Formats: sequence, C-alpha cells, structure tokens
Amino acid sequence: MTSLINQELFKLAKKRSTVAVILIIIGIMTIFAVVSKINPNQLSPMSLFTGTFSGLTWAVIALIAAASSTVAMEFEYGTVKELLYRKYSRGKVIVSKWIGLVLYSGFLFILVFVYSLVLKLLLFHNSFELFKKYSGDSHNLLTMTFFDYLAEFLSLWLILSLVLLIANLFKTAAAAVSIGIIGYFAVALIQSLMGLMIHHWHWLKWNPLNMMNISQQVLNPAVKNVTLLSIPELVIGNLVYIAIFLYAGYLIFKNRNV
Repeated sequence: MTSLINQELFKLAKKRSTVAVILIIIGIMTIFAVVSKINPNQLSPMSLFTGTFSGLTWAVIALIAAASSTVAMEFEYGTVKELLYRKYSRGKVIVSKWIGLVLYSGFLFILVFVYSLVLKLLLFHNSFELFKKYSGDSHNLLTMTFFDYLAEFLSLWLILSLVLLIANLFKTAAAAVSIGIIGYFAVALIQSLMGLMIHHWHWLKWNPLNMMNISQQVLNPAVKNVTLLSIPELVIGNLVYIAIFLYAGYLIFKNRNV
C-alpha cells in the first residue's frame, strides 16, 4: 500500500499542472491582495482574508480536475492493468488514490492558509487584527478562519467523493474532468435555490447539497435558518455522504472491466 501511495504522490509531483496550479493560486491571491491594498473601500481586506483571497476556489477546481483524472487516466492509458498484474488488489489501488488526493488537498489548503497569513502580515499589518473577536463570536478572527478551512475541507471532500464516483464511469480523463468541473458550477447554482425548497419540504435538509453549506454556517450562524441543521449535524451528514460516495465508487472500480 505504501508503494502505491508513493506512486500516486510521485505522479502528482511530476505533473506540470501541479506546479502550474501552485503558481496560479499564489498569483491570483497576490493580485486580489494588491488590488485590496490599493482600493480597500472596494475590496475589504478582512473579507478577502476570510475568503482566502480567492485561493481556495481555485484550489477546489484544481482538485476536482485531479480527482477526475486520477482514475480515468489509468483506464485511458491502460496503466491500471500494470498495477493489477503486479498483484495489487483493486481495493488497494483505489484507496491509495484516495490517500494521495487527501494529502494533495491538505497540501493545497495549508498553502492557501499560510500564504493568506503572509499576505496579511506583509500588506495588511494594521488593517485588521487576527486576534480580535469575530463579529461578536466568542472566537477570534484567526480561529474562525481556521474552523472555516476545516469546514471547507470537509465540503470539498463531499464534492471529491462524488467526482471520484463519476470518474469511474468514464474511460477518458478529458471527459471526467469536464463533467467534474461543470458539475461543480451547476451544483453552486442549484444550491442557491435549495433554501427555498428546504423550507417547503423540511426532509430535504438531509440532501448532500445542503451539507455543503457548512462553511457558510461556521462563519455566519444565522445560516442555520436556511439549512435547518446544526454544525454537528452538518459534519455528520458530510462524513456519511463521503463514505457512501467513496464506497459506491469503490464498488464500480472493483467490478469495472480493464
């Protein structure tokens, strides 16, 4: 299993797109920070900081692309046969991909968090305080931002688990990536209407799209009026759906022809 995980990490490290993603995320975050520094009335430095200077948005898109291609590419280029001929079980192959993506997504989230702190210290040293109470909450801004990152990571993996499930149905990486990214933006549009539907049919509060509101509710407890769920319920809901989607993807991978 360790060798399979190392192979996944090696493939990610050797991809040109991996380096490009890191540079793009850092570049976009820097641009947003500089524009906010020049015109703070239009772009609030504190709002940008809690919004990760848009870094997490691009990290999520990159991770969706990586998750979509990690399975589809094995079948497109026939490399999955090599892995299976070396007496690795299908379970170990798919789990190693999950672990590789967990480590990669963790790396990108840490990168965005650390670089957000760097931008704050370099450009907004006196604009807002990290240890000031956040909007009357009992926690300070830095703590709330950290909790928000954890919530974002959880909802990210809800998306990635579904993307990994869908990717198992495609034989080409391009098709899997396209469906994954288009689906992500489609979900964002549908999610805006979900609040109205939930208030009409309360049982809909347990649907996976509602679980993705966890990050918003961490920063703004009033969002509970939309989700009709507490933070612990949202956490459990995310974990349950992640487990369901990953297991369904595992079953498809296990029974797929190579």
